[in-house]
Amino acid sequence: MCTRFIFFLVFFYALSGMSQRTEIYNEKIKTIRMCVGKDSGMLPVLRLNSNDKLEVSFDELSHDYHRYSYSIRHLNADFSPEDLLVSDYVWSVTDEELIEDYTQSMNTTVLYTHYRFSLPNARMKPLLSGNYELTVWNDSEMADEPNPLFRSFFYVTEDLANINTTITTDTDIDRNAAHQQLSVKVGTSSLNLYDVSKEIKMIVLQNNRWDNAVTAPSPTGQTGNMLLWQNCRDLIFTAGNEYRKFELISTRYPGMHIDGIHYYAPYYHATLMPDVPRKNHLYDEDQNGRFVPLSNNSGNADYEADYVWVHFNLAKETLPQEEHIYINGNWTYDQFTPPYRMKYNVQKNVYEGDVLLKQGYYSYQYLSVDHQGKGNTQPVEGDFFQTENEYTVLLYYRKLGARYDRLVGWRTGHIARK
Repeated sequence: MCTRFIFFLVFFYALSGMSQRTEIYNEKIKTIRMCVGKDSGMLPVLRLNSNDKLEVSFDELSHDYHRYSYSIRHLNADFSPEDLLVSDYVWSVTDEELIEDYTQSMNTTVLYTHYRFSLPNARMKPLLSGNYELTVWNDSEMADEPNPLFRSFFYVTEDLANINTTITTDTDIDRNAAHQQLSVKVGTSSLNLYDVSKEIKMIVLQNNRWDNAVTAPSPTGQTGNMLLWQNCRDLIFTAGNEYRKFELISTRYPGMHIDGIHYYAPYYHATLMPDVPRKNHLYDEDQNGRFVPLSNNSGNADYEADYVWVHFNLAKETLPQEEHIYINGNWTYDQFTPPYRMKYNVQKNVYEGDVLLKQGYYSYQYLSVDHQGKGNTQPVEGDFFQTENEYTVLLYYRKLGARYDRLVGWRTGHIARK
């Protein structure tokens, strides 16, 4: 455990710019899902000492047996490491637990093994609220250095603060145009606050995106035990547009928004219908980046859905050299990395992208990303006040002199449709 701790502490700082996002270190690992309850698109939040279960699953592209294990680690509100002892924040039989539940794929052209486990369980249980890093390790290969497969994040809350949100299109920048603004009220009667500026931290996410997350906005007011964030310019977001979607449930015929499917050994290939930039708001019952595994020829899509190369194409003039277009959704792990980056085809005057994906329903958008790593919806999707977005508030509390940040409340709200 000591070797792994030192290794990952160094590795953590090397990747601290993306520390809130799932990171994959082995190209054979696909379709990582972490959910509490039935909605895999929600932030994975457990209630402390409840019956909630965090369901974790992923695929490894082979039928070979691998000895995989997992460990968890408590982090500060800003996802930096803290100095608690392992025994302070987790009860466990061992520091790492084996993943013993796995199933080989059935009747698929691409062979894979589906792994799954849940937390808490009889051998591991988080003891504190806050942010947690979950790391899956490959113990199959004898090596001098630790071999992580991927790491992701989940949250444990105490629900001590009462959070209410209001989302409006009448913002401090414009009215019913391109932005949306949050107002937040937090009841803190269960907390003994002495210095709000030092004890309270808040994070606000739009559609679970971390690239445009707002971190630690200062309250604009306080009335008794109620903290207020009203007319807070930090809580103004560009509105974006409804997410695009496609459905890949069959390898025999095209589904929603799929132009054609062909088999070129050893893979099936699905080409999406051409996408174009949007000039208007498109009303649609979208899913804000969610993914659901589906296959019409299987009883259980977790291990009977196939993997298919999906070809994206966007008809748009090239962007300035310092900007790039990325495919974005929960299933891209909010990562602006090479697998999701579109390349410009000069001959066809289109952006093209190819991603190996598991059959299912996919919700996605195109983001223009600059050198600072922040996604911009305007160049492709446009920004329209009517867009139905999800906003999630995470509230952290660290009592003066305490050693860690507690997650004392969270709430997800939707803007009302116009």
